Order: sequence, then structure tokens, then C-alpha cells
Amino acid sequence: MNSWLLELQRQPEHDIDASAISLLALAQISDADQVKRLHLQCGDDVCAVGELFSVSKMPAENELQLVGDLSRFHRLGMQHRSGRMTIQGNVGNYAGTMMSGGEIWIAGDAGDFLGAPVAGFRSGMSGGRIVVGGSAGNHVGHRMRRGEIFIEAAVKDFLGSHQIAGTIVVAATIGKSAGYAMRRGTLIVNQPPVLSRTRFSDPIEAFSVIGPLLERQTKAWTSAAAPPQFACKNVIGLLNRIAEDGFVSIRGDFAVGGQGEILFPR
Repeated sequence: MNSWLLELQRQPEHDIDASAISLLALAQISDADQVKRLHLQCGDDVCAVGELFSVSKMPAENELQLVGDLSRFHRLGMQHRSGRMTIQGNVGNYAGTMMSGGEIWIAGDAGDFLGAPVAGFRSGMSGGRIVVGGSAGNHVGHRMRRGEIFIEAAVKDFLGSHQIAGTIVVAATIGKSAGYAMRRGTLIVNQPPVLSRTRFSDPIEAFSVIGPLLERQTKAWTSAAAPPQFACKNVIGLLNRIAEDGFVSIRGDFAVGGQGEILFPR
């Protein structure tokens, strides 16, 4: 399984559908020129990877690294299922859409619909792990079925909307309508969310093995596998507070018969 480093050389003039930049596809390619010839949808036109990126092979196994501000690149990591994608910069919308395994590490900010399905599909992320070193937009984890998302900074509205399962941890502020229409799954946030009293339960204070267990697991994979810039200090700090002081639990969304759980520190 080949590994590749793609470094952005110039910003595109239009938004890019970057779903073709896939570790699954690139790992099967051994020739850099072949990678450069891959086509990307660029607005109403197409362009080649080599027109925007320098391409070089890396000695690592089954890994793809991208460097640069990729805010205009959408659908990066689409259907990712093994290995690691590392993005040293920002990404656009739908990063990690419909991924089922492996890891995606984003050093900067992510756009809207992180881990969510694209139009025409009902299921979002169904496995694997996404780590965001910065902030994220609206609808993080929309229709998420399994897996984990960790975000060091703030997220916007509709966190975990229509979530079915899986865990999302946000170490800073969240926007409106968190957990909207969630059925199951867990949101761990840094502050008491503003929720509808008719759709969610009253808050209940609790101690549980979940807090210490999740803290230990997160420390283990960050220390074992995370690049230094992905130390997840804010996430680990939040989980440490929950492990030591307990948490407050809110359940819902009762409007859809949901029994999802939103946790925050006591």
C-alpha cells in the first residue's frame, strides 16, 4: 500500500470536488505521474491533481498527507475505510463523508457536514475516527451511525443532528440545536447546551465508568499514534474533568423517540 504527500502549490479558482483524492485509490498507484493525472471536478470544468499539487511518495505505509489551505476542497476522505489521512491545513465541506474506518486528522478548521452523507445518501459516518485540531461548521456528525469525532475548538449549529450512534466530543463552544432529531449516540460537550424542554429530558447529575474509560482510551491512542500537532489537549482536558468530577446527562430527542445522550461536566 503506497503512501503519498500532496502539497498545494496554488489555490483553485473554483470550489473543488476532492472525492477523487482518496487513500483507497492512491494506495494502489505506484507512479507519481499517474497521481498527477487524476482528474478533479473544478467548478464546471475539470483539472488534474498535478495542476494544483506537488506529488511525492512517502516511506510510510498506507498514509496520505495533504498540506495547504484546502478550504475550497470538499468531500476529502469520502468513503475512507483504512489507513490515515492527515491534512495540514483547513478543509471544506463533507470531509470524511460516509467513511467507515481508518483515521482522518485535520490540523486546521473543517467546514460543514463533517462525517455526514452527501445528497442522495441517508447514512453518514459508520466507523473510524476524525480528529479536528481547529473548529468545525454546521451539522457535524449528521446521520452518524458509528465511529468517533473529536474537535478541539468550537462547532456551529446542529451538532449530531439525526445521529443514530457513535460519539462526538467537542472541547469548546457549540451552536444551536445540538442533538436535533438524534436517536442514539453520545455528544460530549464543554458547556450546558440550550435545548428544547419538550424534546429533551431534565439534566441528571451522574458518575459513571464511561468518563474514566473514555479518557484512558483517548490518552492511549493520542500518545501511541497521534502526530505531535494532534495531542488533543483540550479534548483530553474535558474528558479529565468528566472523569474526576462526574457529568450531567440529558436524553432525547423525544420528538423522534430518541434516547441519545448529551453529556457535559458538572
